[in-house]
Amino acid sequence: MKKDVTHTVLFDTLLSGEIGDMYYDLHNDFKCIRITYSLMAKKLELRFTNDDDRIVITFVDARLGSCSINPTQPRSILTLFYRSHFEMNNNHHEMTSKGEYYYQLEFLEEAKLEVFARQVVMDMTRLNS
Repeated sequence: MKKDVTHTVLFDTLLSGEIGDMYYDLHNDFKCIRITYSLMAKKLELRFTNDDDRIVITFVDARLGSCSINPTQPRSILTLFYRSHFEMNNNHHEMTSKGEYYYQLEFLEEAKLEVFARQVVMDMTRLNS
C-alpha cells in the first residue's frame, strides 16, 4: 500500500499514521535498516522494518539540504519526521522555485537529514508475503 505524503500539513508528524488500512508507528515499532541516496536518480530512500512489515520512504527529485550522520552510530530509531518551511532571503518558504518541499528527519542518535523533494511516497508491505 502506498501513501503520498508530499502535501502533508506543515509540522504535522509523519512518524505515525495509516497507509491504507494499516497503522504504522516509525518511532516505536520500526527500525531503519538502510538509507540510500542516488545523486544521478535524485532519489533518497529510507527502509524500515519490524517483525511483520516493511516501510520504504522515497523522496523523488530529491536533494539533501544537510546530512549529519555518524557512520559509527546505528541510525535505527526515527524521532522526528515532518514537512517544514525553510528560510531564504530572510523569509520563510514552503516550496522552492523548482517545486520542491522541505522535510526534516532526526534519529535518536542525533543523526539528521534535511531534504528538498518534489514528491514523498511511503510504501508499506507485509514481510514474507
